[in-house]
Amino acid sequence: MTSKDIEKLEQADRLMFDLAKSHTPQDVILKVGQLLKEAGVLQDTSDDLKTIVAAYNQDAQTEIKKALRRKMRTTVTLNLSALTPYLNNSDPDISAIVTDALDNFKQYGQIVLRFNEKKATWQTEKSTADYQQLFSNLDNRRTNIHNACIDNINILNRLIVDGTPFATWDNPNITQIKEIPRSDIGNAILELCVRKLINNNQQVLTQMGK
Repeated sequence: MTSKDIEKLEQADRLMFDLAKSHTPQDVILKVGQLLKEAGVLQDTSDDLKTIVAAYNQDAQTEIKKALRRKMRTTVTLNLSALTPYLNNSDPDISAIVTDALDNFKQYGQIVLRFNEKKATWQTEKSTADYQQLFSNLDNRRTNIHNACIDNINILNRLIVDGTPFATWDNPNITQIKEIPRSDIGNAILELCVRKLINNNQQVLTQMGK
Protein backbone atom coordinates (compact mmCIF):
# COMPACT_ATOMS: atom_id res chain seq x y z
CA MET A 1 0.00 0.00 0.00
CA THR A 2 1.26 3.48 -0.86
CA SER A 3 0.84 6.83 0.88
CA LYS A 4 -1.67 7.82 -1.80
CA ASP A 5 -3.71 4.71 -1.05
CA ILE A 6 -3.75 5.57 2.66
CA GLU A 7 -4.82 9.14 1.88
CA LYS A 8 -7.78 7.72 -0.04
CA LEU A 9 -8.68 5.46 2.87
CA GLU A 10 -8.45 8.38 5.27
CA GLN A 11 -10.81 10.32 3.04
CA ALA A 12 -13.17 7.35 3.12
CA ASP A 13 -12.87 7.28 6.92
CA ARG A 14 -13.91 10.92 7.22
CA LEU A 15 -16.90 10.34 4.97
CA MET A 16 -18.05 7.21 6.75
CA PHE A 17 -17.56 8.55 10.27
CA ASP A 18 -19.90 11.41 9.33
CA LEU A 19 -22.27 9.42 7.12
CA ALA A 20 -25.19 9.75 9.54
CA LYS A 21 -24.99 13.55 9.21
CA SER A 22 -25.03 13.55 5.43
CA HIS A 23 -28.05 14.78 3.46
CA THR A 24 -26.97 12.67 0.47
CA PRO A 25 -25.82 9.33 2.00
CA GLN A 26 -26.09 7.43 -1.29
CA ASP A 27 -23.65 9.81 -2.97
CA VAL A 28 -21.30 9.56 0.00
CA ILE A 29 -21.32 5.76 -0.06
CA LEU A 30 -20.68 5.70 -3.81
CA LYS A 31 -17.74 8.08 -3.29
CA VAL A 32 -16.39 5.78 -0.57
CA GLY A 33 -16.77 2.83 -2.92
CA GLN A 34 -14.66 4.59 -5.54
CA LEU A 35 -11.98 5.40 -2.97
CA LEU A 36 -11.92 1.80 -1.75
CA LYS A 37 -11.54 0.54 -5.33
CA GLU A 38 -8.69 2.97 -6.04
CA ALA A 39 -6.95 1.89 -2.82
CA GLY A 40 -7.34 -1.80 -3.69
CA VAL A 41 -9.61 -2.59 -0.74
CA LEU A 42 -12.75 -3.26 -2.79
CA GLN A 43 -12.39 -5.58 -5.79
CA ASP A 44 -16.11 -5.68 -6.65
CA THR A 45 -16.77 -3.42 -9.65
CA SER A 46 -20.46 -2.91 -8.84
CA ASP A 47 -21.89 0.13 -7.08
CA ASP A 48 -24.10 -1.85 -4.72
CA LEU A 49 -24.38 0.23 -1.54
CA LYS A 50 -24.53 -2.75 0.81
CA THR A 51 -21.39 -4.21 -0.75
CA ILE A 52 -19.51 -0.94 -0.34
CA VAL A 53 -20.55 -0.46 3.29
CA ALA A 54 -19.73 -4.10 4.13
CA ALA A 55 -16.27 -3.76 2.54
CA TYR A 56 -15.56 -0.54 4.41
CA ASN A 57 -16.80 -1.93 7.74
CA GLN A 58 -14.69 -5.06 7.32
CA ASP A 59 -11.59 -3.01 6.56
CA ALA A 60 -12.21 -0.74 9.57
CA GLN A 61 -12.70 -3.73 11.88
CA THR A 62 -9.50 -5.35 10.58
CA GLU A 63 -7.44 -2.21 11.12
CA ILE A 64 -8.90 -1.56 14.58
CA LYS A 65 -8.02 -5.11 15.65
CA LYS A 66 -4.42 -4.50 14.53
CA ALA A 67 -4.32 -1.30 16.55
CA LEU A 68 -5.58 -2.77 19.83
CA ARG A 69 -2.85 -3.07 22.45
CA ARG A 70 -2.37 -5.97 24.81
CA LYS A 71 -4.54 -5.43 27.90
CA MET A 72 -2.25 -4.45 30.78
CA ARG A 73 -4.41 -4.25 33.90
CA THR A 74 -8.09 -3.90 33.14
CA THR A 75 -10.88 -4.01 30.59
CA VAL A 76 -12.62 -0.66 30.21
CA THR A 77 -16.19 -0.38 28.91
CA LEU A 78 -17.56 2.89 27.52
CA ASN A 79 -21.35 3.14 27.60
CA LEU A 80 -22.68 5.47 24.90
CA SER A 81 -26.28 5.21 26.07
CA ALA A 82 -25.30 6.86 29.36
CA LEU A 83 -24.62 10.06 27.40
CA THR A 84 -28.01 10.28 25.69
CA PRO A 85 -29.74 12.42 28.37
CA TYR A 86 -26.84 14.87 28.30
CA LEU A 87 -26.23 15.16 24.56
CA ASN A 88 -29.20 17.45 23.93
CA ASN A 89 -29.34 18.91 27.42
CA SER A 90 -31.10 22.23 27.92
CA ASP A 91 -27.87 23.49 29.44
CA PRO A 92 -25.65 24.27 26.41
CA ASP A 93 -22.48 23.86 28.49
CA ILE A 94 -23.38 20.27 29.36
CA SER A 95 -24.32 19.48 25.77
CA ALA A 96 -20.99 20.97 24.61
CA ILE A 97 -19.05 18.76 27.03
CA VAL A 98 -20.58 15.62 25.54
CA THR A 99 -20.24 16.82 21.95
CA ASP A 100 -16.57 17.74 22.50
CA ALA A 101 -15.86 14.32 24.00
CA LEU A 102 -17.49 12.45 21.12
CA ASP A 103 -15.56 14.55 18.62
CA ASN A 104 -12.28 13.75 20.37
CA PHE A 105 -13.09 10.04 20.44
CA LYS A 106 -13.77 10.19 16.70
CA GLN A 107 -10.49 12.02 16.03
CA TYR A 108 -8.56 9.46 18.06
CA GLY A 109 -10.21 6.60 16.19
CA GLN A 110 -9.40 8.12 12.82
CA ILE A 111 -5.75 8.73 13.72
CA VAL A 112 -5.18 5.24 15.11
CA LEU A 113 -7.19 3.49 12.39
CA ARG A 114 -4.48 4.15 9.79
CA PHE A 115 -1.54 4.64 12.16
CA ASN A 116 0.22 1.30 11.57
CA GLU A 117 -0.28 1.44 7.80
CA LYS A 118 1.17 4.95 7.69
CA LYS A 119 4.16 3.95 9.77
CA ALA A 120 4.96 0.93 7.60
CA THR A 121 4.49 2.88 4.36
CA TRP A 122 6.61 5.82 5.42
CA GLN A 123 9.40 3.46 6.42
CA THR A 124 9.62 2.20 2.85
CA GLU A 125 8.80 5.41 0.96
CA LYS A 126 10.63 8.11 2.93
CA SER A 127 14.20 8.91 3.84
CA THR A 128 15.17 8.23 7.46
CA ALA A 129 15.01 11.93 8.34
CA ASP A 130 11.62 12.45 6.65
CA TYR A 131 10.21 9.31 8.24
CA GLN A 132 11.34 10.35 11.71
CA GLN A 133 9.81 13.81 11.31
CA LEU A 134 6.52 12.55 9.90
CA PHE A 135 6.20 9.81 12.50
CA SER A 136 7.05 12.19 15.33
CA ASN A 137 4.34 14.62 14.19
CA LEU A 138 1.77 11.83 13.88
CA ASP A 139 2.70 10.30 17.22
CA ASN A 140 2.43 13.68 18.94
CA ARG A 141 -1.05 14.17 17.44
CA ARG A 142 -2.07 10.74 18.71
CA THR A 143 -0.69 11.46 22.18
CA ASN A 144 -2.38 14.86 22.42
CA ILE A 145 -5.79 13.61 21.37
CA HIS A 146 -5.39 10.57 23.64
CA ASN A 147 -4.73 12.92 26.57
CA ALA A 148 -7.81 14.94 25.66
CA CYS A 149 -9.93 11.77 25.50
CA ILE A 150 -8.79 10.66 28.96
CA ASP A 151 -9.75 14.08 30.33
CA ASN A 152 -13.10 13.82 28.53
CA ILE A 153 -13.84 10.42 30.06
CA ASN A 154 -12.97 11.70 33.51
CA ILE A 155 -15.30 14.68 33.08
CA LEU A 156 -18.13 12.55 31.70
CA ASN A 157 -17.96 10.18 34.66
CA ARG A 158 -18.19 13.12 37.06
CA LEU A 159 -21.07 14.55 35.04
CA ILE A 160 -23.22 11.42 35.29
CA VAL A 161 -24.36 11.29 38.90
CA ASP A 162 -27.33 8.93 38.45
CA GLY A 163 -27.32 5.53 36.81
CA THR A 164 -24.46 3.75 35.06
CA PRO A 165 -21.31 5.86 34.57
CA PHE A 166 -19.96 6.38 31.07
CA ALA A 167 -16.76 4.46 31.84
CA THR A 168 -16.62 1.30 33.94
CA TRP A 169 -13.80 -1.19 34.44
CA ASP A 170 -13.28 -4.65 35.90
CA ASN A 171 -10.32 -3.97 38.20
CA PRO A 172 -11.51 -3.21 41.75
CA ASN A 173 -8.04 -1.99 42.71
CA ILE A 174 -8.44 0.99 40.37
CA THR A 175 -10.61 3.76 41.81
CA GLN A 176 -9.91 6.62 39.37
CA ILE A 177 -9.87 6.77 35.60
CA LYS A 178 -6.38 8.22 35.47
CA GLU A 179 -5.05 5.15 37.30
CA ILE A 180 -6.02 3.01 34.31
CA PRO A 181 -3.14 2.31 31.88
CA ARG A 182 -3.33 4.52 28.79
CA SER A 183 -3.37 1.58 26.39
CA ASP A 184 -6.38 0.05 28.15
CA ILE A 185 -8.29 3.33 27.76
CA GLY A 186 -7.13 3.55 24.15
CA ASN A 187 -8.52 0.07 23.47
CA ALA A 188 -11.90 1.08 24.88
CA ILE A 189 -12.04 4.22 22.74
CA LEU A 190 -11.17 2.28 19.59
CA GLU A 191 -13.80 -0.37 20.29
CA LEU A 192 -16.36 2.36 20.94
CA CYS A 193 -15.45 4.11 17.68
CA VAL A 194 -15.74 1.05 15.48
CA ARG A 195 -18.97 -0.07 17.19
CA LYS A 196 -20.53 3.37 16.74
CA LEU A 197 -19.24 3.61 13.17
CA ILE A 198 -20.68 0.28 12.06
CA ASN A 199 -24.00 0.81 13.86
CA ASN A 200 -24.43 4.25 12.27
CA ASN A 201 -23.60 2.93 8.81
CA GLN A 202 -26.09 0.09 9.13
CA GLN A 203 -28.78 2.48 10.38
CA VAL A 204 -28.24 4.71 7.34
CA LEU A 205 -28.68 1.72 5.02
CA THR A 206 -31.85 0.73 6.87
CA GLN A 207 -33.26 4.26 6.56
CA MET A 208 -32.54 4.15 2.85
CA GLY A 209 -34.41 0.87 2.57
CA LYS A 210 -31.28 -1.03 1.60
